[in-house]
Amino acid sequence: MPLVYGFACLEFLAVYLLIISAPIMRQTVMFTKISGRIRMKLKNNKLLITLLITAVFITLFTILWKTGKDEVYYLCGNFSAGETKSNVIRQLETANLSSYTHKIDVNGSIIVFSSRLFFVTNQCIIKLDKSEKVMLASYK
Repeated sequence: MPLVYGFACLEFLAVYLLIISAPIMRQTVMFTKISGRIRMKLKNNKLLITLLITAVFITLFTILWKTGKDEVYYLCGNFSAGETKSNVIRQLETANLSSYTHKIDVNGSIIVFSSRLFFVTNQCIIKLDKSEKVMLASYK
């Protein structure tokens, strides 16, 4: 559900930018009669470049967000009850955009695996018993 919400927000932002920029572009674009080419004023070129740069950043942000979220989700799905801590750590070390913290508790230990990207809030909590075997792996 959050992924759909994120894409809906990006779609809304893109439509909003187009609605705002449409009147400006209509006033500054001129058609030449002989060649049929479009000539743009300098102000319009700056606006077009700004819109293109914004679109690139939004696209990159979306790709990084989705990749970071997927990395945590799919690695968390690999862990089932009874797996050893060394196997869990070995798999978590393969992550590119994520990191983990290992906290020792009275009843065993907890490994919290989350994305290093500041805008991805999903995490995987892996609870280990005293014999360092996975008891529970939950994705939040």
